[in-house]
Amino acid sequence: MINSNVIGLIFAGLLMLAVILNCFTGVMASTLPAMFPTHIRYSALAAAFNISVLVAGLTPTLAAWLVESSQNLMMPAYYLMVVAVVGLITGVTMKETANRPLKGATPAASDIQEAKEILVEHYDNIEQKIDDIDHEIADLQAKRTRLVQQHRPRIDE
Repeated sequence: MINSNVIGLIFAGLLMLAVILNCFTGVMASTLPAMFPTHIRYSALAAAFNISVLVAGLTPTLAAWLVESSQNLMMPAYYLMVVAVVGLITGVTMKETANRPLKGATPAASDIQEAKEILVEHYDNIEQKIDDIDHEIADLQAKRTRLVQQHRPRIDE
């Protein structure tokens, strides 16, 4: 369509590309924050953006090299197909975060009943975590005692 030399078809082709691009960019604002915990989100998104800029900056050079080395003008299209498959695999394997709080985010409730449920769940989780920590401390103290007994210098010798 874009190579047709007909103004209407050129605009229609560009419109189709723009619609597809907007489908992609429209979900980025909700998808990207869900990928990283709160305490590293800004740094992780900045690193991901800069890596993508590096890869995108090298793409024209890579496309030119692919065409030159293979003498096939379709190599950039094949390259983009491979990148699209990688993107599809990434999108399919991402965890669904709908109706769940983001990692590291403060829980939010819409009413008092929901707030009570969150507090009960949070309290239960805290109790379990404390029990796990107490058990691990006891295990480490027992291990320390064994190591001290094993390596204590013998006074009688």
